[in-house]
Amino acid sequence: MSGSPSTPLARQARQLSQILRMLRKERRLTVAEVASSMAIAVRTYQDFEAGRGGLDLAKIRLFALATRSDAVSILLALMFNDPDLARQSMDNKLPTTFWISFKEFRDEVGEQISVVPPALLLEGFRRVYEETKAYLRKRADTAEDWLVRAIAETYRSPDQKADEGGG
Repeated sequence: MSGSPSTPLARQARQLSQILRMLRKERRLTVAEVASSMAIAVRTYQDFEAGRGGLDLAKIRLFALATRSDAVSILLALMFNDPDLARQSMDNKLPTTFWISFKEFRDEVGEQISVVPPALLLEGFRRVYEETKAYLRKRADTAEDWLVRAIAETYRSPDQKADEGGG
């Protein structure tokens, strides 16, 4: 057996600390501001952010509320060693959105959920992802087109604008 039993827990604590600090700084919040929003003492928050103590799901939820981030993203980032997930979804809260949608589906179909083949859902997810990628491409194209037009307009001389009735 390699390493002590606490090694994975220590690694998890370090990673949670990294994620929490990154999100707090991304929001430009101080330790005191987050502690106050979480309604805990600054020292308690400092211990939490430093990864001291056990994994506290209630504090993660409070932290997410205080920083307007996503608790599910934080947990997934920790579970799958992917801190960027927490940062990338802190505004749109996509993992929590998925969870709420999944919970609504589960509430509606009940025990029948156990016979749903994963391939069926994977196919549906892939369609959603393709539509989302198309949205992102269109959004990028629209922004790019706007920028080209705005630059062209900005660089036109006052005489050109007057000739076109714009000045």
